[in-house]
Amino acid sequence: MIEGYPTLDDIGFAGKKVLMRIDINAPIFEGEILDTTRFKSHLPTIKELEDSALVLLAHQSRPGRQDFTDLSGHAEVLSELLGRDVRYVDELFSECAIKAISGVKSGDVILLENVRFYSEEELKKSPEEHANSHIVSKLSKYFDLYVNDAFSASHRSHASLVGFPVVLPSVVGRLVEKEVDALSKALKGDGRKVFVLGGAKISDSVRVMKNVLEKGIADRVFLTGVVANYFLMLTGTEIGEWNRKVVEDNREGIDDEEMKRIYERHAERIVLPVDFGIEVEGERIDVDADELGRLSNPIIKDIGRETAKMYYGEISEADVAVINGPAGVFEEEEFSYGTFEVLRAVSNAGFSVVGGGHISSAARILGLDDRFDHISTGGGASIRFLSGEKLPALEVIRKYWQERWYYMYRS
Repeated sequence: MIEGYPTLDDIGFAGKKVLMRIDINAPIFEGEILDTTRFKSHLPTIKELEDSALVLLAHQSRPGRQDFTDLSGHAEVLSELLGRDVRYVDELFSECAIKAISGVKSGDVILLENVRFYSEEELKKSPEEHANSHIVSKLSKYFDLYVNDAFSASHRSHASLVGFPVVLPSVVGRLVEKEVDALSKALKGDGRKVFVLGGAKISDSVRVMKNVLEKGIADRVFLTGVVANYFLMLTGTEIGEWNRKVVEDNREGIDDEEMKRIYERHAERIVLPVDFGIEVEGERIDVDADELGRLSNPIIKDIGRETAKMYYGEISEADVAVINGPAGVFEEEEFSYGTFEVLRAVSNAGFSVVGGGHISSAARILGLDDRFDHISTGGGASIRFLSGEKLPALEVIRKYWQERWYYMYRS
């Protein structure tokens, strides 16, 4: 058990027929899968289940998007990474799919079709309602166990994520176990804890801020990116028309009065940039924050070098450091400095965690990914976990394990 969630250690799976939900959603360009990070993250669980007959469920993108495609290429990538065949079945619960599932033997691995090809997957329903969906009702009768290893999708209440634990004994896989362990340590670990929050989506940073400040978890919160610009605006700093528009475009759902109250209560623990890297005629120039209002429409693209130096010293000495969101437009070399420096600082902490999404991509692009204790695979899921919110796909496993499956397996 980890944080109350049953794991592979709590259940026997050898010789069993196991249905496992994974998340191998990946960037695709002209039919080529560009990043296999999520595929690799599932290998430990898949390998540990090699004595079972294993069937995998996964999704790719959403209807209407260019990368919304079948999972044939994903099966090929998994086969290559595992060093053994992963058979692709281009349907989900048709007669053909059921025949393939019925014939799977211990040691076999098959990957079923993209679950989002079926509209009921994303319907807004309770786990109990999803348990009656075609996906769950037609597939569940052929399996002994269900494993959720899709941490990065576990903040969604979708049929393939929350329906099966209602009707099948269910546990979390090793990836979910690793994520929960690391993120829990980030929130509950001993010593001085700092959070570095940035990126474009202000609401994500605010959710984490509110949790770690109001509950006394964070000793310091260092702000970068658009959320830093927002709080500078809120506290009376003129940041320029272009930057104000960027803030307005990314502040949906934010209550200014509430944020002012939070800032006033915790001002001594919230650290804002003192300078910025701005773009002027295609070049980087560093200017003090209070100089922005005197410039003709400055374009902020990074925290400044003085800010990076100030942040670096304190973050590096923390016992626990968590970073979510880049400090600027790290994709442009001249403006990657701030993101690079705060990532290096976080990596020097006693225990270091990188949230999912863009900041994990930045860590890989900058060649720092091997310097952290944990890099999360889940953007939205890790944000919600760090915000103190429950993840529906994990909570349903805990609920039904406690109410139903624990007693069945121990009797």
